Amino acid sequence: MINKLFITICASKDGFGAFSENCEGIYAAGETIADTKADVLEAIRLIQENIPKERWPEIIKGEYTIEWLYDE
Repeated sequence: MINKLFITICASKDGFGAFSENCEGIYAAGETIADTKADVLEAIRLIQENIPKERWPEIIKGEYTIEWLYDE
């Protein structure tokens, strides 16, 4: 089964921010939406690189896709 990771991107006067609705610890920011998406991927990479696998959130232990949501 492929898990679905829900990421919400929000705009502010200074740029964009993002957070996961169903996975603790994934937060990101950027000047553009593309920068913010790249920062989300970096946040996931850092979790996987720096935390023992048994402590990773379940959703990113296996195969997953990202569904991008936009808060307007």
